[in-house]
Amino acid sequence: MGDYGSVVTNFRPTETTVGGLDRESARRVLSIGVPIAAILVVLSRLATSSWELPIGLLLVSILVAATFGWIWLYLTNSSIALTAEHLRVTDWRRSTTLIPRGDVLRLIRIGVRPFEGPPKQAVIGVDAANRRLFTLGVAYDAAAIAGALSVPLIGSFDDVLSLREINRKYPSAAHGPVANPQRLFVFSVAGTVVIGVIAFIVWTALRS
Repeated sequence: MGDYGSVVTNFRPTETTVGGLDRESARRVLSIGVPIAAILVVLSRLATSSWELPIGLLLVSILVAATFGWIWLYLTNSSIALTAEHLRVTDWRRSTTLIPRGDVLRLIRIGVRPFEGPPKQAVIGVDAANRRLFTLGVAYDAAAIAGALSVPLIGSFDDVLSLREINRKYPSAAHGPVANPQRLFVFSVAGTVVIGVIAFIVWTALRS
């Protein structure tokens, strides 16, 4: 609204397609799980008189909390709003990307091959030069969004490409991709590794 114009249509993620959890379930897991994890870390330190198990539990807890935290934030903050002139995409951080409606030529279903595990389903919006304007998870009703934009929805989730292949075939436009669960997961893993290295250094110092 405001400088973006009046919203004609608004879309939000459905609450049953993100890891099988809705917003309230993710919030409940966080509110109950974080204190339990903290207690387990403290008890494991007292029971073993060493740092190996507590640090391992701490790292696993951080990664799990980051995943559930993202689900909660994604379902709480994410939305797609259409105005007369623009497509306004708000991601899990409440960061807003404004894209002229005329720039979106089509939406494409695609399978994203992660580092491991089964392919992840996504929908990307591209312009006339095949540049990627935004990326949506399957929690959104892509057919309804394509209909509201009056653009075709093509492709299949069976068309699986790696992230490198996707970036080469559909390079990012200036707007940049948004609402990308895979990118957040990579950041979570990287952050966990960094914390693990710091914890290992502290543990080594305490042992010496």
